[in-house]
Amino acid sequence: MDRVISLLAALVGLIALGGAILVHTNADTQRREMATEIAQLKTSIALTAGQSQPAASPTPAAVQSKPTSDDGVAGALLALQDRIAVLERTTRDQSVELEAARAKLADMASAPAAAAEPVTAVATATPPASSATPAAVVADGPTKDCIPLGTRFMASAGDSFPICKTKVVVKVASVDDGLATITGAGDVAAGSIGQLDKGCTISVFSADTSGYAEMRVTCQ
Repeated sequence: MDRVISLLAALVGLIALGGAILVHTNADTQRREMATEIAQLKTSIALTAGQSQPAASPTPAAVQSKPTSDDGVAGALLALQDRIAVLERTTRDQSVELEAARAKLADMASAPAAAAEPVTAVATATPPASSATPAAVVADGPTKDCIPLGTRFMASAGDSFPICKTKVVVKVASVDDGLATITGAGDVAAGSIGQLDKGCTISVFSADTSGYAEMRVTCQ
C-alpha cells in the first residue's frame, strides 16, 4: 500500500512538473514572438523615418503632423515595453514555480526510500519467535508420513497422526458440530486449545457436522 501511495505521489509530481515546463515553454515562445514584433516595429520606424525626410523644406502642415506620428510610435513602444515587462515577470515567476516543482518531485522520489528504512530495521531487529528446541522433539522421532509441528491439518473420527520429530500422536475419537474429542486432550471446542503430553498443545480451529476438524499441534 505504501508503494502505491508513493507511486501516486510521484505521478502527481510528474504531472505538476510537466505543466510547469509547458507553461515555461509557452512563455519563452511568447517572448520570442514579442522580440520579433519589436524588431519589425523598429524596421518600420526606420523605413518611415527615411521616407519622411523631404528634399525641400517641409510645409507647416507636415511639421504639425510629424509630432502626431511620433506620438503614436512612442505610445506603441511604451505599450510593447509594458508587455515585455509583464512577460518577463511572468517568466521569472514561472521559473521559480518550475524549480519548486522539481524540488518537490525530488523529495517525493526520496520519500519512499526513507520510509522503507524503519521497516527494514524492524524486520532485521526482530529475533525469531523461539530458537530453543521444544522438549518434545527427540532424535528418533518420525520424519516421514507425519505432521510437522505448527502445521494445520484436517482430521476426522478414527484418524491417527504422528507429529514429526516427536513421540506425540494425535488420535481423533470423534468430531461433532463445534467439538473435537482427542485422546489425551479430551473434548476441545472449536477455537480452544487442549493439552497433550511433553508440553505440547493442540488447537482446534473448526469442527462441524461433516465429521472433519482443522487443528494444529505446537510444543514448548
